[in-house]
Amino acid sequence: MLQGPISRADLAKVTGLSKQTTSEVVDKFEQQGLVRSVGRTSGNVGRTAVLYELSPDGGYCLGVDLGGTKLSAVIADISGKVLAEVTEPTDQRGGTVVLDQITRLTLRLARDLGIHPSRIRSSTIGTPGVVNPKSGAVELAPNIAHLGEVDVISTLSERLGGLVTVDNDVNLGLLGEMWHGCAQNVANVAFVALGTGLGLGLCANGQLVRGDNGAAGEIGYFPIGGDPWRSSVREQGCLEYEAGAAGIVRRYRQAGGAEVDGVRAIFDRMNNGEKLAAQTIDDTARLIAQAVAIVAVTADPKLVVLGGSIGARADFTEKVSAELSRLTPRVVEILPSALGNRASVVGALAVALNRLHEDLFGVAELPGALPLPAPKSGKERIPV
Repeated sequence: MLQGPISRADLAKVTGLSKQTTSEVVDKFEQQGLVRSVGRTSGNVGRTAVLYELSPDGGYCLGVDLGGTKLSAVIADISGKVLAEVTEPTDQRGGTVVLDQITRLTLRLARDLGIHPSRIRSSTIGTPGVVNPKSGAVELAPNIAHLGEVDVISTLSERLGGLVTVDNDVNLGLLGEMWHGCAQNVANVAFVALGTGLGLGLCANGQLVRGDNGAAGEIGYFPIGGDPWRSSVREQGCLEYEAGAAGIVRRYRQAGGAEVDGVRAIFDRMNNGEKLAAQTIDDTARLIAQAVAIVAVTADPKLVVLGGSIGARADFTEKVSAELSRLTPRVVEILPSALGNRASVVGALAVALNRLHEDLFGVAELPGALPLPAPKSGKERIPV
């Protein structure tokens, strides 16, 4: 991406197209309302040139983060500027009811913006688990009921229209951190998300690692932290059973802790000096450090980012880092997610925006994707 606005001559230099072809392409895009002129060059000797940038109303994209407890949806324009967003609890009935919820929130955001839903030309939905490329169902997602019984891709494509992508929420969290977070310009990075569930997104040499069945990164199934042969841990995995949010609360209560409504309350009690709460969190950090150590010595990332409602806490990251230093032969940098609970929806928006640009601006004669002016920096672009 280029930092716009840009002239036709400069665009020709970057793309490698002739000036005539570049001019024809820009004229076509301008007629379609995809780009607009925003003034002329100044301060140079000779004739001035018209500058162009993406037209904000040229098209819209949608990013959705479907989690076990909450659902977030964001609409942005073609330049990446966030225009509207909404977050609400995930409908616990799951399955098609959750897809109804995504559809309803999308229509609501479009209505609030005064745009027709058909103008949303690219949508990316992040979900727990793995998308089966054959059935379109989302598998290995125990925290959302009945999702594996629905063809998510076909259903949402029919309801939302345009380009629809469904991807693992942790992979999208990784892309979010690489786009607007703490992992920018890092080619080898691991993103470990710990909240309701546990998962890994891994980028090796600049490429997202997916595996043969798209299931790379399901580290909740690591056979550590408990008895991996117990039937009660099979569905969600041994490590997730012990280190996920429900597991943390369960272990705290089994150790004699008072009733709590979630992990946040255990952190609060730890910070207030309760030894049992501190021990529970320390034990969890030790489990996650073991998982990160396996990833570190297997994939050799330069950076490990901890995300999710639990992992992104700075106090928890410090504990994991301290434990990890005792497990691996070399120091691995660990940082808490810069985007926090917005990492996945930002990553979803990044993928949707990229697909929108490819769809709108792809030109067959180009040697590669047409580089377009990137959105100007500013808090209004991707709020965190």
